[in-house]
Amino acid sequence: MTGAWPAPDRSTTAWPTADDRLECGYRALLLAYPRRHRRRHGTEVITTLLEMAEPGQRRPRTGEAMHLIASGLRLRFRLPAGRPFMTIAALLTALTMGGFGAAAGSWLGAQTFADLPDEAGVARLTQLAGGVGEPSQYRVETNWHATRTNATEWVAATWDGEQVRQRFADEGWSVSELTAVSGLRVTVGADGTTTEVPLRGTQFDAESDGLVIQVHGLIADDGGGVSVDAGPMRTAAFLPLVVGGAAVGLVVGWLVAAAVAYRMAAAPPGRRVTASGLWGIALLALALPTVALHGNALRVFRAGGVDDDGGLLTVHSAFTPGEYYYPVGPSWLVLGLSVAGLGIAAAVILVARSGKHPPQQIAVAG
Repeated sequence: MTGAWPAPDRSTTAWPTADDRLECGYRALLLAYPRRHRRRHGTEVITTLLEMAEPGQRRPRTGEAMHLIASGLRLRFRLPAGRPFMTIAALLTALTMGGFGAAAGSWLGAQTFADLPDEAGVARLTQLAGGVGEPSQYRVETNWHATRTNATEWVAATWDGEQVRQRFADEGWSVSELTAVSGLRVTVGADGTTTEVPLRGTQFDAESDGLVIQVHGLIADDGGGVSVDAGPMRTAAFLPLVVGGAAVGLVVGWLVAAAVAYRMAAAPPGRRVTASGLWGIALLALALPTVALHGNALRVFRAGGVDDDGGLLTVHSAFTPGEYYYPVGPSWLVLGLSVAGLGIAAAVILVARSGKHPPQQIAVAG
């Protein structure tokens, strides 16, 4: 008997039977149903399924499993009958969460973008573009675009766009063709008179390592200026993440609304009225953020997701403090309303405490 394991003492060890394993399988499948249904009918359904099982059956049959999962999900998406307010509120909640889901996907997608160059990197790009001295640098943050960086610097009257373009090509950048541009420089004298000086120049785009820059030069007989605008390029993961986030948000929004609707339906009248009022206030507070997010999402899928100025459009940039589609209000309005609306929505869930649930039927596979 050397090397053999001792036989287990079956008199003291509890071994799971086929029925035990089968019951655990059925209980796992019932997680597809809302909790209110499991509490009310779970034991009855498990007992019925075990009685219908074949002798020695160890796990639920595939047909049973698919039927239970589908029935449970159908109940999770169902709303209380005869309550049109809850139907409208659920639809608006789903649309709202769809916008926030798209923003979440957009933010995740932005994490795959190339990093913007630091100050030293921007200075080097400006020098490569023909700038002389220390450039004036600043970050560009709007409610529509991914963050960009811009730098401008003085150039001599001999600035040549083609030479600059060739220098970028020699550095390994993929460059576009030159485009002629023009402008006007206006100076105001000490006596208040203005002088207009016509400007001429060229611009081109360059791409490398996930970055795209626009080099824009305008000069006159006494010199001029060159600007370098740098931003990230859209990666292959960005759009799928936006779409996936929006889809998840729509589904989660509807499921949350359905769960809250059933809790409200079973709550005392006073608590139900309070929860309904808070739900309406939450949707009202989130109306502007939802419009902003869906507006940004539509822009992302239009014209390749790039604005006329060359900026990469994103959804989550709607939360960036600044003016959006509205001419009034504080710069943090969208972000502030989002925080307030989500806070009120959390209060709705707390207020709509469930009591006795309306009777519902759970379908059992035959």
